[in-house]
Amino acid sequence: MDEADIASNYQQREMDTLLSHHQKKQTLTVQDSADCCEECGFDIPSERQVAVPGCSLCIQCAIRLEQTS
Repeated sequence: MDEADIASNYQQREMDTLLSHHQKKQTLTVQDSADCCEECGFDIPSERQVAVPGCSLCIQCAIRLEQTS
């Protein structure tokens, strides 16, 4: 197996992982959302639960997490 094959296999695995994650995310519903933020414990507004099914962080904690990543 040469370097091109290794790179191609790696890229395919990454694409498969991303697709799987996307499909799983699409099946989440509002019921899968947390009522309270896992980070700070404050309530997650119902509007956010509808807009981001499966969310477990309030918008402030989600923004803070994205900024530190």
